[in-house]
Amino acid sequence: MREGDGLTRRAFLAVTAGAAAGCASVSRAKVTRLASARVVGANETIQVGVIGCGSRGTYLMKDLIARGERGDKVVVAAVCDIYEPRKQRAKDASSARLYHHWEDVVSRRDLDAVVIATPDHWHAPIAIAAMQAGKDVYCEKPMSHTVEEAKAFRDGAAETGRIVQIGTQDASDGQWYTAGEIIRAGHIGRVLWSQAGYSRNSKGGEWNSPIPAEATLKTLDWERFLGSAEKRAFTRERFFRWRKYWDYSGGIATDLFYHKLAPLLIAIGPEFPERVSAAGGVYVQDDREVPDTFVMTLEYPSGHTIVLASSMANRQGLPGVIRGREASLYCEGAAVRVVAEDEFKGEFAQRFGVEAEKAIPVQTRPDHVANWLDGIRTRTKCACDEELGYRTMVGIAMGVEAYRRGKTLSWDATGQTIMVSPPRALHAHEGETV
Repeated sequence: MREGDGLTRRAFLAVTAGAAAGCASVSRAKVTRLASARVVGANETIQVGVIGCGSRGTYLMKDLIARGERGDKVVVAAVCDIYEPRKQRAKDASSARLYHHWEDVVSRRDLDAVVIATPDHWHAPIAIAAMQAGKDVYCEKPMSHTVEEAKAFRDGAAETGRIVQIGTQDASDGQWYTAGEIIRAGHIGRVLWSQAGYSRNSKGGEWNSPIPAEATLKTLDWERFLGSAEKRAFTRERFFRWRKYWDYSGGIATDLFYHKLAPLLIAIGPEFPERVSAAGGVYVQDDREVPDTFVMTLEYPSGHTIVLASSMANRQGLPGVIRGREASLYCEGAAVRVVAEDEFKGEFAQRFGVEAEKAIPVQTRPDHVANWLDGIRTRTKCACDEELGYRTMVGIAMGVEAYRRGKTLSWDATGQTIMVSPPRALHAHEGETV
Protein backbone atom coordinates (compact mmCIF):
# COMPACT_ATOMS: atom_id res chain seq x y z
CA MET A 1 0.00 0.00 0.00
CA ARG A 2 1.45 3.32 -1.04
CA GLU A 3 1.85 5.94 1.64
CA GLY A 4 -1.24 8.12 1.78
CA ASP A 5 -3.27 5.55 -0.16
CA GLY A 6 -5.39 4.63 2.84
CA LEU A 7 -5.54 4.43 6.61
CA THR A 8 -2.36 3.62 8.46
CA ARG A 9 -2.02 -0.14 8.49
CA ARG A 10 -1.66 -0.30 12.28
CA ALA A 11 -4.84 1.73 12.89
CA PHE A 12 -6.79 -0.19 10.29
CA LEU A 13 -5.77 -3.64 11.47
CA ALA A 14 -6.54 -2.68 15.07
CA VAL A 15 -10.14 -2.12 14.02
CA THR A 16 -10.59 -5.00 11.59
CA ALA A 17 -8.80 -7.78 13.47
CA GLY A 18 -11.86 -8.66 15.52
CA ALA A 19 -14.13 -8.62 12.50
CA ALA A 20 -11.80 -10.76 10.41
CA ALA A 21 -11.23 -13.31 13.13
CA GLY A 22 -14.69 -13.75 14.54
CA CYS A 23 -17.04 -11.02 13.28
CA ALA A 24 -17.02 -9.30 16.66
CA SER A 25 -19.65 -6.66 17.29
CA VAL A 26 -18.87 -3.26 15.89
CA SER A 27 -17.50 -0.61 18.23
CA ARG A 28 -19.23 2.73 17.72
CA ALA A 29 -16.11 4.60 18.81
CA LYS A 30 -13.97 2.80 16.25
CA VAL A 31 -16.53 3.36 13.52
CA THR A 32 -16.65 7.08 14.26
CA ARG A 33 -12.88 7.23 13.98
CA LEU A 34 -12.53 5.33 10.73
CA ALA A 35 -15.77 5.48 8.73
CA SER A 36 -15.10 8.85 7.13
CA ALA A 37 -16.17 8.00 3.59
CA ARG A 38 -17.39 10.79 1.37
CA VAL A 39 -20.96 10.96 0.15
CA VAL A 40 -21.02 10.34 -3.61
CA GLY A 41 -22.82 13.07 -5.50
CA ALA A 42 -25.19 12.40 -8.39
CA ASN A 43 -22.56 13.41 -10.95
CA GLU A 44 -19.54 11.87 -9.24
CA THR A 45 -17.89 8.59 -10.14
CA ILE A 46 -18.28 5.68 -7.72
CA GLN A 47 -14.88 4.05 -7.11
CA VAL A 48 -15.24 0.30 -6.54
CA GLY A 49 -12.85 -2.44 -5.41
CA VAL A 50 -13.55 -6.08 -6.32
CA ILE A 51 -12.40 -8.66 -3.75
CA GLY A 52 -12.37 -12.20 -5.14
CA CYS A 53 -11.85 -12.61 -8.88
CA GLY A 54 -13.12 -16.12 -9.57
CA SER A 55 -16.02 -16.69 -11.94
CA ARG A 56 -18.59 -14.65 -10.06
CA GLY A 57 -16.25 -11.83 -9.09
CA THR A 58 -15.00 -11.57 -12.66
CA TYR A 59 -18.57 -11.41 -13.94
CA LEU A 60 -19.42 -8.55 -11.58
CA MET A 61 -16.16 -6.77 -12.34
CA LYS A 62 -16.84 -6.90 -16.09
CA ASP A 63 -20.44 -5.82 -15.52
CA LEU A 64 -19.30 -2.73 -13.63
CA ILE A 65 -16.70 -1.94 -16.29
CA ALA A 66 -19.37 -2.24 -19.00
CA ARG A 67 -21.67 0.11 -17.08
CA GLY A 68 -18.86 2.65 -16.92
CA GLU A 69 -18.25 2.34 -20.65
CA ARG A 70 -21.97 2.92 -21.28
CA GLY A 71 -21.81 6.20 -19.37
CA ASP A 72 -22.72 5.18 -15.84
CA LYS A 73 -20.37 6.95 -13.46
CA VAL A 74 -18.68 3.91 -11.90
CA VAL A 75 -15.13 2.60 -12.21
CA VAL A 76 -13.35 -0.50 -10.95
CA ALA A 77 -10.28 0.98 -9.26
CA ALA A 78 -8.97 -2.08 -7.37
CA VAL A 79 -9.00 -5.85 -7.82
CA CYS A 80 -7.89 -8.44 -5.29
CA ASP A 81 -7.32 -12.19 -5.28
CA ILE A 82 -4.99 -14.75 -3.69
CA TYR A 83 -4.43 -16.89 -6.80
CA GLU A 84 -1.84 -15.36 -9.10
CA PRO A 85 -3.35 -16.23 -12.53
CA ARG A 86 -6.71 -14.80 -11.45
CA LYS A 87 -5.04 -11.64 -10.18
CA GLN A 88 -3.30 -11.09 -13.48
CA ARG A 89 -6.44 -11.76 -15.53
CA ALA A 90 -8.40 -9.31 -13.38
CA LYS A 91 -5.73 -6.65 -13.75
CA ASP A 92 -5.57 -7.11 -17.52
CA ALA A 93 -9.35 -6.92 -17.85
CA SER A 94 -9.79 -3.88 -15.62
CA SER A 95 -6.56 -1.85 -15.66
CA ALA A 96 -7.23 -1.48 -11.94
CA ARG A 97 -4.63 -1.52 -9.22
CA LEU A 98 -3.85 -5.08 -8.11
CA TYR A 99 -3.90 -6.34 -4.50
CA HIS A 100 -3.19 -9.57 -2.68
CA HIS A 101 -4.53 -8.58 0.76
CA TRP A 102 -8.16 -7.52 0.98
CA GLU A 103 -7.30 -5.34 4.00
CA ASP A 104 -5.34 -3.05 1.68
CA VAL A 105 -8.38 -2.65 -0.57
CA VAL A 106 -10.89 -1.74 2.12
CA SER A 107 -8.45 0.69 3.74
CA ARG A 108 -8.10 2.84 0.60
CA ARG A 109 -9.62 6.23 1.31
CA ASP A 110 -10.44 6.91 -2.33
CA LEU A 111 -12.68 3.84 -2.70
CA ASP A 112 -16.41 4.28 -2.10
CA ALA A 113 -17.53 0.65 -2.22
CA VAL A 114 -16.41 -2.95 -2.51
CA VAL A 115 -17.76 -6.07 -4.18
CA ILE A 116 -17.12 -9.25 -2.17
CA ALA A 117 -17.09 -12.47 -4.23
CA THR A 118 -14.95 -14.76 -2.09
CA PRO A 119 -15.81 -18.19 -0.64
CA ASP A 120 -18.71 -17.93 1.83
CA HIS A 121 -16.69 -18.10 5.05
CA TRP A 122 -14.96 -14.83 4.15
CA HIS A 123 -18.11 -12.82 3.31
CA ALA A 124 -18.99 -11.41 6.73
CA PRO A 125 -15.46 -10.71 8.02
CA ILE A 126 -14.54 -8.71 4.92
CA ALA A 127 -17.90 -6.95 4.77
CA ILE A 128 -17.73 -5.85 8.40
CA ALA A 129 -14.19 -4.55 7.99
CA ALA A 130 -15.18 -2.71 4.81
CA MET A 131 -18.14 -1.03 6.48
CA GLN A 132 -15.98 -0.04 9.43
CA ALA A 133 -13.64 1.58 6.93
CA GLY A 134 -16.50 3.59 5.42
CA LYS A 135 -17.25 1.47 2.35
CA ASP A 136 -20.63 0.45 0.93
CA VAL A 137 -20.87 -3.26 0.21
CA TYR A 138 -22.17 -5.58 -2.49
CA CYS A 139 -21.71 -9.05 -1.01
CA GLU A 140 -22.41 -12.17 -3.02
CA LYS A 141 -24.94 -14.52 -1.46
CA PRO A 142 -25.05 -16.02 1.05
CA MET A 143 -24.67 -13.20 3.54
CA SER A 144 -22.34 -15.30 5.67
CA HIS A 145 -21.30 -18.81 6.64
CA THR A 146 -23.10 -18.84 10.01
CA VAL A 147 -26.00 -17.13 11.79
CA GLU A 148 -23.60 -15.46 14.24
CA GLU A 149 -21.66 -13.91 11.37
CA ALA A 150 -24.86 -12.75 9.69
CA LYS A 151 -25.99 -11.01 12.86
CA ALA A 152 -22.63 -9.25 13.19
CA PHE A 153 -22.89 -8.20 9.52
CA ARG A 154 -26.41 -6.84 10.07
CA ASP A 155 -25.39 -5.01 13.23
CA GLY A 156 -22.32 -3.58 11.50
CA ALA A 157 -24.45 -2.09 8.74
CA ALA A 158 -26.78 -0.52 11.32
CA GLU A 159 -23.87 0.97 13.26
CA THR A 160 -22.03 2.37 10.26
CA GLY A 161 -24.95 3.41 8.07
CA ARG A 162 -23.37 1.82 5.02
CA ILE A 163 -25.39 0.68 2.01
CA VAL A 164 -25.57 -3.11 1.67
CA GLN A 165 -26.76 -5.29 -1.18
CA ILE A 166 -26.65 -9.08 -0.83
CA GLY A 167 -26.16 -10.58 -4.28
CA THR A 168 -29.37 -12.55 -4.71
CA GLN A 169 -30.43 -11.13 -8.05
CA ASP A 170 -34.04 -12.35 -7.97
CA ALA A 171 -34.70 -9.93 -5.11
CA SER A 172 -34.74 -7.15 -7.73
CA ASP A 173 -37.23 -8.99 -9.95
CA GLY A 174 -40.52 -7.13 -10.15
CA GLN A 175 -42.70 -10.24 -9.91
CA TRP A 176 -42.10 -10.57 -6.17
CA TYR A 177 -43.18 -7.00 -5.47
CA THR A 178 -46.29 -7.48 -7.58
CA ALA A 179 -47.01 -10.73 -5.73
CA GLY A 180 -46.62 -8.86 -2.43
CA GLU A 181 -49.14 -6.22 -3.49
CA ILE A 182 -51.66 -8.93 -4.41
CA ILE A 183 -51.15 -10.69 -1.08
CA ARG A 184 -51.46 -7.52 1.00
CA ALA A 185 -54.65 -6.59 -0.86
CA GLY A 186 -56.15 -9.86 0.40
CA HIS A 187 -56.71 -11.25 -3.10
CA ILE A 188 -55.55 -14.79 -2.33
CA GLY A 189 -56.79 -15.00 1.24
CA ARG A 190 -54.50 -16.18 3.98
CA VAL A 191 -51.14 -17.46 2.75
CA LEU A 192 -50.77 -21.15 3.63
CA TRP A 193 -47.69 -22.55 1.98
CA SER A 194 -45.24 -21.76 -0.81
CA GLN A 195 -42.70 -23.66 -2.83
CA ALA A 196 -39.60 -22.97 -4.90
CA GLY A 197 -36.71 -24.95 -6.32
CA TYR A 198 -33.39 -24.54 -8.08
CA SER A 199 -32.15 -27.75 -9.70
CA ARG A 200 -29.29 -28.62 -12.02
CA ASN A 201 -27.68 -31.68 -13.60
CA SER A 202 -24.28 -32.47 -15.04
CA LYS A 203 -22.48 -35.71 -15.73
CA GLY A 204 -19.31 -34.42 -14.13
CA GLY A 205 -21.00 -33.30 -10.91
CA GLU A 206 -22.08 -29.82 -9.84
CA TRP A 207 -19.36 -27.42 -8.59
CA ASN A 208 -16.57 -29.54 -10.09
CA SER A 209 -14.73 -26.60 -11.59
CA PRO A 210 -11.55 -27.30 -13.59
CA ILE A 211 -8.40 -27.59 -11.48
CA PRO A 212 -5.45 -25.91 -13.22
CA ALA A 213 -2.10 -27.64 -12.97
CA GLU A 214 -0.27 -24.36 -12.26
CA ALA A 215 -2.03 -24.03 -8.90
CA THR A 216 0.67 -24.65 -6.29
CA LEU A 217 1.65 -23.19 -2.94
CA LYS A 218 3.78 -20.74 -4.95
CA THR A 219 0.86 -19.39 -6.95
CA LEU A 220 -1.96 -19.80 -4.40
CA ASP A 221 -2.10 -18.40 -0.87
CA TRP A 222 -3.56 -21.42 0.95
CA GLU A 223 -3.41 -19.91 4.44
CA ARG A 224 -5.31 -16.83 3.31
CA PHE A 225 -7.96 -19.05 1.74
CA LEU A 226 -8.46 -21.05 4.95
CA GLY A 227 -8.85 -18.00 7.17
CA SER A 228 -10.96 -18.98 10.18
CA ALA A 229 -11.82 -22.40 8.72
CA GLU A 230 -10.25 -25.60 10.02
CA LYS A 231 -6.54 -25.81 9.24
CA ARG A 232 -5.92 -28.45 6.60
CA ALA A 233 -3.07 -29.51 4.33
CA PHE A 234 -3.01 -27.88 0.91
CA THR A 235 -5.30 -29.40 -1.70
CA ARG A 236 -6.34 -27.92 -5.03
CA GLU A 237 -9.70 -29.70 -4.74
CA ARG A 238 -10.86 -27.68 -1.76
CA PHE A 239 -9.72 -24.37 -3.19
CA PHE A 240 -11.34 -24.67 -6.62
CA ARG A 241 -14.35 -26.75 -5.54
CA TRP A 242 -14.98 -25.24 -2.13
CA ARG A 243 -18.79 -25.32 -2.41
CA LYS A 244 -18.69 -29.10 -1.87
CA TYR A 245 -17.28 -28.78 1.67
CA TRP A 246 -18.92 -27.75 4.94
CA ASP A 247 -15.85 -25.75 6.04
CA TYR A 248 -16.58 -23.06 3.46
CA SER A 249 -20.15 -23.56 2.22
CA GLY A 250 -23.65 -24.84 2.93
CA GLY A 251 -23.94 -26.42 -0.51
CA ILE A 252 -27.35 -26.21 -2.18
CA ALA A 253 -28.83 -24.23 0.71
CA THR A 254 -26.36 -21.33 0.61
CA ASP A 255 -25.56 -21.37 -3.11
CA LEU A 256 -29.06 -21.83 -4.53
CA PHE A 257 -31.85 -21.69 -1.93
CA TYR A 258 -30.75 -18.22 -0.82
CA HIS A 259 -31.83 -17.04 -4.31
CA LYS A 260 -35.31 -18.45 -3.71
CA LEU A 261 -36.00 -17.68 -0.07
CA ALA A 262 -35.16 -13.95 -0.14
CA PRO A 263 -37.68 -13.15 -2.93
CA LEU A 264 -40.39 -15.21 -1.25
CA LEU A 265 -39.86 -13.18 1.92
CA ILE A 266 -40.21 -9.98 -0.12
CA ALA A 267 -43.62 -11.15 -1.34
CA ILE A 268 -44.97 -12.79 1.83
CA GLY A 269 -43.24 -10.72 4.51
CA PRO A 270 -39.71 -10.86 6.00
CA GLU A 271 -40.14 -12.96 9.14
CA PHE A 272 -37.70 -15.16 10.98
CA PRO A 273 -38.69 -18.83 10.72
CA GLU A 274 -40.15 -20.55 13.77
CA ARG A 275 -39.13 -24.14 12.92
CA VAL A 276 -36.95 -25.60 10.17
CA SER A 277 -36.41 -29.21 9.11
CA ALA A 278 -34.38 -30.70 6.27
CA ALA A 279 -33.79 -33.94 4.39
CA GLY A 280 -31.74 -35.24 1.49
CA GLY A 281 -28.35 -36.78 0.98
CA VAL A 282 -25.40 -37.55 -1.24
CA TYR A 283 -27.28 -39.89 -3.56
CA VAL A 284 -25.24 -39.70 -6.80
CA GLN A 285 -22.28 -37.33 -6.58
CA ASP A 286 -20.26 -39.04 -3.86
CA ASP A 287 -17.22 -36.77 -4.20
CA ARG A 288 -18.55 -34.23 -1.70
CA GLU A 289 -19.64 -33.57 1.86
CA VAL A 290 -22.72 -31.47 1.09
CA PRO A 291 -25.85 -33.23 -0.24
CA ASP A 292 -26.50 -33.41 -3.97
CA THR A 293 -30.25 -33.56 -3.28
CA PHE A 294 -31.79 -31.39 -0.58
CA VAL A 295 -35.23 -30.41 0.71
CA MET A 296 -35.96 -28.01 3.55
CA THR A 297 -39.21 -26.87 5.18
CA LEU A 298 -39.53 -23.55 6.99
CA GLU A 299 -42.49 -22.80 9.28
CA TYR A 300 -43.22 -19.16 10.06
CA PRO A 301 -44.93 -17.74 13.17
CA SER A 302 -47.61 -15.87 11.19
CA GLY A 303 -48.89 -19.24 10.03
CA HIS A 304 -47.42 -20.40 6.71
CA THR A 305 -44.80 -22.85 5.46
CA ILE A 306 -42.17 -22.57 2.72
CA VAL A 307 -40.83 -25.70 0.99
CA LEU A 308 -37.54 -25.49 -0.93
CA ALA A 309 -36.38 -28.50 -2.97
CA SER A 310 -33.38 -29.08 -5.22
CA SER A 311 -31.19 -31.70 -6.80
CA MET A 312 -27.83 -31.39 -8.50
CA ALA A 313 -28.50 -34.66 -10.34
CA ASN A 314 -31.91 -33.89 -11.88
CA ARG A 315 -32.89 -30.50 -13.23
CA GLN A 316 -36.68 -30.90 -12.94
CA GLY A 317 -37.34 -28.43 -10.16
CA LEU A 318 -40.32 -26.89 -8.40
CA PRO A 319 -41.93 -23.78 -9.93
CA GLY A 320 -42.43 -20.79 -7.69
CA VAL A 321 -45.95 -20.93 -6.23
CA ILE A 322 -47.53 -19.08 -3.30
CA ARG A 323 -50.73 -20.80 -2.15
CA GLY A 324 -53.48 -18.91 -0.35
CA ARG A 325 -56.85 -19.99 1.02
CA GLU A 326 -58.72 -18.49 -1.94
CA ALA A 327 -56.19 -18.44 -4.78
CA SER A 328 -52.59 -19.21 -5.71
CA LEU A 329 -49.86 -17.06 -7.23
CA TYR A 330 -47.63 -18.46 -9.96
CA CYS A 331 -44.54 -16.26 -10.17
CA GLU A 332 -43.37 -16.61 -13.78
CA GLY A 333 -41.26 -13.55 -14.60
CA ALA A 334 -43.12 -11.26 -17.01
CA ALA A 335 -46.41 -11.66 -15.15
CA VAL A 336 -47.82 -13.01 -11.90
CA ARG A 337 -50.61 -15.48 -12.62
CA VAL A 338 -53.41 -15.57 -10.05
CA VAL A 339 -55.47 -18.79 -10.13
CA ALA A 340 -58.65 -19.11 -8.09
CA GLU A 341 -59.60 -22.03 -5.91
CA ASP A 342 -62.85 -23.51 -7.25
CA GLU A 343 -64.64 -22.73 -3.99
CA PHE A 344 -63.84 -19.00 -4.29
CA LYS A 345 -64.43 -18.28 -7.97
CA GLY A 346 -67.29 -15.93 -7.12
CA GLU A 347 -65.07 -13.75 -4.94
CA PHE A 348 -62.34 -13.96 -7.56
CA ALA A 349 -64.69 -12.70 -10.27
CA GLN A 350 -65.68 -9.73 -8.12
CA ARG A 351 -62.02 -8.78 -7.65
CA PHE A 352 -60.64 -9.40 -11.13
CA GLY A 353 -63.63 -9.48 -13.49
CA VAL A 354 -62.84 -13.04 -14.56
CA GLU A 355 -63.84 -16.25 -12.88
CA ALA A 356 -60.74 -18.45 -12.66
CA GLU A 357 -57.42 -16.91 -13.69
CA LYS A 358 -55.82 -13.51 -14.14
CA ALA A 359 -52.33 -12.51 -15.33
CA ILE A 360 -51.03 -9.38 -13.59
CA PRO A 361 -48.25 -7.55 -15.51
CA VAL A 362 -45.01 -7.00 -13.64
CA GLN A 363 -43.50 -3.54 -13.47
CA THR A 364 -39.85 -3.44 -14.53
CA ARG A 365 -37.39 -2.56 -11.78
CA PRO A 366 -33.67 -1.67 -11.90
CA ASP A 367 -31.42 -4.72 -11.95
CA HIS A 368 -29.61 -5.76 -8.78
CA VAL A 369 -26.33 -3.93 -9.40
CA ALA A 370 -28.11 -0.80 -10.63
CA ASN A 371 -30.25 -0.90 -7.48
CA TRP A 372 -27.05 -0.97 -5.39
CA LEU A 373 -25.42 1.91 -7.28
CA ASP A 374 -28.61 3.95 -6.91
CA GLY A 375 -28.59 3.15 -3.19
CA ILE A 376 -25.03 4.45 -2.88
CA ARG A 377 -25.96 7.75 -4.49
CA THR A 378 -29.26 8.29 -2.69
CA ARG A 379 -28.36 6.56 0.63
CA THR A 380 -31.51 4.45 0.42
CA LYS A 381 -31.95 0.76 1.25
CA CYS A 382 -31.36 -1.85 -1.44
CA ALA A 383 -33.64 -4.70 -2.53
CA CYS A 384 -31.76 -7.27 -0.43
CA ASP A 385 -30.37 -5.10 2.35
CA GLU A 386 -28.78 -6.27 5.58
CA GLU A 387 -32.13 -6.93 7.29
CA LEU A 388 -33.65 -9.09 4.56
CA GLY A 389 -30.24 -10.71 4.12
CA TYR A 390 -30.14 -11.60 7.82
CA ARG A 391 -33.65 -13.02 7.97
CA THR A 392 -32.93 -15.07 4.86
CA MET A 393 -29.63 -16.28 6.26
CA VAL A 394 -31.27 -17.43 9.49
CA GLY A 395 -33.61 -19.69 7.53
CA ILE A 396 -30.86 -20.99 5.26
CA ALA A 397 -28.41 -21.67 8.10
CA MET A 398 -31.13 -23.42 10.11
CA GLY A 399 -31.76 -25.71 7.14
CA VAL A 400 -28.07 -26.60 6.93
CA GLU A 401 -27.89 -27.27 10.66
CA ALA A 402 -31.14 -29.27 10.66
CA TYR A 403 -29.73 -31.53 7.96
CA ARG A 404 -26.36 -31.98 9.63
CA ARG A 405 -27.85 -32.65 13.09
CA GLY A 406 -30.75 -34.74 11.84
CA LYS A 407 -33.16 -32.68 13.96
CA THR A 408 -35.89 -30.10 13.58
CA LEU A 409 -34.62 -26.74 14.82
CA SER A 410 -36.33 -23.68 16.30
CA TRP A 411 -35.40 -20.01 16.32
CA ASP A 412 -35.16 -18.18 19.62
CA ALA A 413 -36.27 -14.71 18.53
CA THR A 414 -35.27 -13.14 21.85
CA GLY A 415 -31.75 -14.53 22.04
CA GLN A 416 -31.41 -14.77 18.24
CA THR A 417 -30.00 -18.27 18.43
CA ILE A 418 -30.83 -21.70 17.00
CA MET A 419 -32.26 -24.35 19.32
CA VAL A 420 -33.41 -27.96 18.95
CA SER A 421 -37.20 -27.95 18.68
CA PRO A 422 -39.29 -29.45 21.48
CA PRO A 423 -41.91 -32.03 20.50
CA ARG A 424 -45.14 -30.61 19.11
CA ALA A 425 -48.18 -30.50 21.38
CA LEU A 426 -50.82 -33.02 20.33
CA HIS A 427 -54.27 -31.61 19.66
CA ALA A 428 -56.55 -34.54 20.48
CA HIS A 429 -60.32 -34.46 20.23
CA GLU A 430 -62.15 -34.53 23.55
CA GLY A 431 -62.41 -38.07 24.83
CA GLU A 432 -59.83 -39.43 22.37
CA THR A 433 -56.99 -41.58 23.72
CA VAL A 434 -53.57 -40.54 22.35
